[in-house]
Amino acid sequence: MSEAEYREESRRTWSEAASSWARAAEEEETGASRDATAWMLEAADLQPGERVLELACGAGRVGLQAAARVGPDGTVLCTDFSEAMVEAVAERVRRLGVANVETQVLDAEHLELEEDPFDAVLCRFGYMLMADPVQALRESARVLRPGGRLVLAVWGPGEKNPWLGTILGAVMAHLNAPPPQPGQPGPFSLGDAARLRELVEQAGLGEVEIAKVETKQRYDSLASWWDEILEVSGPLATILKALPAEDRESIRSTVFAKAEEFDGAEGAVFPAAVVCAKARSRL
Repeated sequence: MSEAEYREESRRTWSEAASSWARAAEEEETGASRDATAWMLEAADLQPGERVLELACGAGRVGLQAAARVGPDGTVLCTDFSEAMVEAVAERVRRLGVANVETQVLDAEHLELEEDPFDAVLCRFGYMLMADPVQALRESARVLRPGGRLVLAVWGPGEKNPWLGTILGAVMAHLNAPPPQPGQPGPFSLGDAARLRELVEQAGLGEVEIAKVETKQRYDSLASWWDEILEVSGPLATILKALPAEDRESIRSTVFAKAEEFDGAEGAVFPAAVVCAKARSRL
């Protein structure tokens, strides 16, 4: 699949997930996503009056929290390459009456922005899924003011994220698909901290700081875990839903057997690992 084909397929599958993400955004965020956001907002050190750009915003959870930090004199632009995702965020912003958040459909690899530069760029769980993450990082650097901050989070290695890796591995095995090649986009493609640092520096950013966040993903049960992944996981959910029911049930049985060790009296509790980074645009 070419990069152009991958981008179009990715846009389609994430657009299909937009309504599910919008529903999920109405609930309090927990687990690794909450912890990654907390790290990002602390590292970004947002100040009243600053201009912030959120890339691959999904449901806009990070951007809306950033808006509270920059206050009424600041602005946050929430962007995604999926029009459906952006429409969902825009509707939520209108409903909540958040006056300092704007939305726009933008591809992080080709930002069509000619306005004043931003004080900070935020991206949670986005760069790892992009066809050319270095190009996206270069674009992020380009739209930052001198000394502006880029703050991001990606998933750590697959073996440290069995809440997703277990299902992904079972699907790949069922389809007899080869493992992802180095450099291919995917949930764990930037999970190596050294490689992430290298790519951020390659994009022309400096003062790079890397942090590893070890946390938990909690679900009421293995059944609710399966249902949630099937609902919101974008391309993985698309693959699963396209399979015949008997194949999907076979995969479900396989992953439940592998996940038994994480199931207990408090529900299904999986370890999770996030790699976060902060960098500055060069002066």
